[in-house]
Amino acid sequence: MQPEWLVLVVFLAAMIADHLVLWPSFQRRVSLDAARARRVLWSQWALVLWGCTTLVMGLWCVQGRPLSTLGLAVPAGWRLWGSLALTAALVSAQGASAARLARFAGDRSKLRRQLGNTGVVLPHAASELPGWIGMSVTAGFCEEVLFRGFVVWMLQPFAGWWGAAAASLALFSLAHAYQGAEGLVRSAALGAAITVLVFVTGSLWPAILLHAAIDFMGGWIGWLILRDIVRVSPATEGG
Repeated sequence: MQPEWLVLVVFLAAMIADHLVLWPSFQRRVSLDAARARRVLWSQWALVLWGCTTLVMGLWCVQGRPLSTLGLAVPAGWRLWGSLALTAALVSAQGASAARLARFAGDRSKLRRQLGNTGVVLPHAASELPGWIGMSVTAGFCEEVLFRGFVVWMLQPFAGWWGAAAASLALFSLAHAYQGAEGLVRSAALGAAITVLVFVTGSLWPAILLHAAIDFMGGWIGWLILRDIVRVSPATEGG
């Protein structure tokens, strides 16, 4: 088996292990100590993502391939500035939502329900935010390199760029199946938008930046919604 196919098999096996082992294990632990369960899950996800990304980057280095073939060339001109403006606009819009949530003094129970399965993995306390920043950077860089870089590169000779991108989008969506049906649809929509961004800019860097920003802002907004749970917990009241 050629090394690149072996790396692909390892990556797919890691996705399956996440679905069959890591997520069920997290669900069992979360009722006992939710904060610790989140930290463990984030660490496991980071280990899997950086491990697979290191395999891909190492393969590229050993075989002497330019990183541009993986999509890691920096865009220039309007492609660069346009993607930066898009990211800034998104962060600004989500920042405005976060500011409104920070001032909101009403009942957040409906907002918590809207988070669905995603809520349980988001930060619940300010002390968890640094870890979430690391998770956001990890997801932004590693998932883009793996899904819209490596997987597309592997499948493009057989399915063309758009066919490979569609297969990569399907895998990306399935990797977020733990979020439930609504989360799966949101992940597919996000992945489709980022795929178009990669096509337009010819680079993964704008997608990496946008992906990391979306994840971080989503975690920050999630914390603003969920932090009251920590405030009113028995442990807090007895502290």
